[in-house]
Amino acid sequence: METVNLRKLKRPKLIEIAGYFKIKRRHRLRKRDLIKALEKYLPEINERLSLSGEGATQAESSARFAPAPPEQPGYIDRGAPIPMHYGQDRVTVLVRDPNALHVYWELEGPTRNQVAPERGDRALSRFSWVLRLHTQGEGFQDIPVVGEGCNWYLSVAADRTYVVEIGIVPHDGAFVPIAKSNRVTTPPMGLSSDTSCEWMMVDDDFQVQRLGAREHDSAFADALAERFAVPGMGSRFLGGSEHVPGSAHMRRNDN
Repeated sequence: METVNLRKLKRPKLIEIAGYFKIKRRHRLRKRDLIKALEKYLPEINERLSLSGEGATQAESSARFAPAPPEQPGYIDRGAPIPMHYGQDRVTVLVRDPNALHVYWELEGPTRNQVAPERGDRALSRFSWVLRLHTQGEGFQDIPVVGEGCNWYLSVAADRTYVVEIGIVPHDGAFVPIAKSNRVTTPPMGLSSDTSCEWMMVDDDFQVQRLGAREHDSAFADALAERFAVPGMGSRFLGGSEHVPGSAHMRRNDN
């Protein structure tokens, strides 16, 4: 096999070989610059391109410098796509923190169509979506929402039990429930009042000691509570307060 003489190759052929070696800006290089850039690859070029009269056609020679086809990724069966809706009328409440609830809902079930004959199409021609927030032992309040939004955050008080209904309020003002949520209770603010837990402390000799809120350790629990008590922690750190917006207009639930 003879050594390839790059000077005898035409510029398009040199550009093709330069592409195989990923030489940048090869289309802008002159022939002499291409030759200079390819000289360090000459041993490998000799292996791939033979001019010794072996009968290789131009197409066969070009194929030797063609880039390898990209590898096809393996097939991954991800199953059926997750549907956007499940054809239900459902509202769910999650506790975010002592002063906030996250409410999300789906209104794709038959309830709204069943309500129309009872109330009359005319009564339901114009209506607003409302979340009715029930506070156990204190009544309820209505929060206007966008029905198509599918979720909402509610500012609530700590250490209370809540249930949420979603429904519509027609022009006559009567609330028409569509779905009712689960019952949730927000945690209290500050440190837990439960001092029955015992904590394990391991010293340098790996001896286990018990440090708990027993009678003789009550001073330690009081010190912790005083150290971590933050005035106004509800409004400053958790984005809310124990005052529920609109609570002045909260109506008692006589049921």
